[in-house]
Amino acid sequence: MAQVAVSTLPVEEESSSESRMVVTFLVSALESMCKELAKSKAEVACIAVYETDVFVVGTERGCAFVNARTDFQKDFAK
Repeated sequence: MAQVAVSTLPVEEESSSESRMVVTFLVSALESMCKELAKSKAEVACIAVYETDVFVVGTERGCAFVNARTDFQKDFAK
């Protein structure tokens, strides 16, 4: 499984480390779910946006698809 975090916008204010930790934990849970789906031969990708960070988790092919479509990431960041 792949996980990518990309900052898409300038940082306007510092976020609390607690909130960021919760988001990281939930993205980890998404990654576990993607692993289970992949066992069924499903190609999956999940996108999570938190403030200026875009997290992409999923199978290699699923993440490659999302990473190739930067318009998806920009739309989520709006």
